[in-house]
Amino acid sequence: MSSSPPTAAPTPTPTPSPVDRHLHRAAHAVPHLGGYMGVLGILEGPAPSLASIQELMADGVRRVPAWNYRVCADNRRVWEPAHGQDLDRHVHALRVPAGPAPLERIARALLDAPFPEGADNWGVWLVTGWAPDRYAFAARVHHALQDAAGALAGLGAVMMPGLHLPLSVPPEAEPSLDLVGTARWAARTLPPLLRPTARWTPVRQAADSTRTLHFAVCDSSRLDALARAATASLNQVYLAVTAGALRAWTPQDWTGRATRPLHAFVPAESRPPGHDPATLGNHLVALRAELHCAEPDPRRRLDLMRPSTDPRGARVSQQRAALRMLPRVAGLATRCLLSPRSTALLTTNVQLGGGMAVNGHPVRQAVSLPPLMFGHPLTVALTTYEGQATVCFTSDRTTPGPEVLPQLWHEALTELEKAYAVG
Repeated sequence: MSSSPPTAAPTPTPTPSPVDRHLHRAAHAVPHLGGYMGVLGILEGPAPSLASIQELMADGVRRVPAWNYRVCADNRRVWEPAHGQDLDRHVHALRVPAGPAPLERIARALLDAPFPEGADNWGVWLVTGWAPDRYAFAARVHHALQDAAGALAGLGAVMMPGLHLPLSVPPEAEPSLDLVGTARWAARTLPPLLRPTARWTPVRQAADSTRTLHFAVCDSSRLDALARAATASLNQVYLAVTAGALRAWTPQDWTGRATRPLHAFVPAESRPPGHDPATLGNHLVALRAELHCAEPDPRRRLDLMRPSTDPRGARVSQQRAALRMLPRVAGLATRCLLSPRSTALLTTNVQLGGGMAVNGHPVRQAVSLPPLMFGHPLTVALTTYEGQATVCFTSDRTTPGPEVLPQLWHEALTELEKAYAVG
């Protein structure tokens, strides 16, 4: 089955940003398809046929212009149109047998599933076999083609017939470059990048050829209550709990010694307000969060982290303008920021509303499957959906064992709740 050619885009094809080009290069450097991100939904009801999913996608692809492009070999262009693509090569069936820890086994099987040659920019999977009256629907997208918000919005459009999404942000909506404001932001933000992040045990271990995923799940109301008690954002609470878990994961790196913080790359949405996210390319700027793992007091860990995780200091619109108008300078800053010397891990925070469905079947749980790139030993991703918070730990190191991270994250959450007398 072939989709019809895409309709004319309301805006010109955008020029790839330095972030797009860096992600393009980095994805080729990892041995385990680490440059792909994904989203996985667990649904309730009898599994549909693969043919019905193909029909769903045939309609959806016409309404998501970014999925009518593919990642090309040229690092300058990054993407190219993929007219008349065969949807059969993008829609797949996967069977996972019944057994314990189904979420981890489904995610693991998805990461191991190959892409057909020539259709390796995005794909969707119908996953069955692991439970009666339950199935999973998943998508994986090359990170150079779309960021997480774009991929999720594209998948959401597939579930909402009639919704048409844009190819990109219209040029007239782009912020102008304020040289004085950008210079002030750069003077405050870029010099710290010359100071390396803390050295910790995982980065000293050799990378393995495969990835592991482990999940921690809790009611999102616990994070919301902590955010109210601490007068903090949900993202700050999540990062503070993560810092506590990492402190317990490699105690030899932090206890009984003074050390610099462990820095996490935190993506921040940069699209101008009011513009749909299902667009081609990456629309992200960065926060360099300080995780003070050497600090034993959980409240103080959160307080020390606040300045580096305040999005008001990121000057998001000016970072976006600089990526467009100062590509050489922005490209250098991007490579420096994402280097393992500057940031030790990637963290993401995807907040979904609720009410998603496929063919009338409700999505009961949604989780993001983050990329693992840039030589980082760990990626941590929070997904909140319908009152449930799921944290995914992705790693390609075997020492220390990442399988203990969910339990350590739960313990760190309880520790912070006790510190603020919550719950």
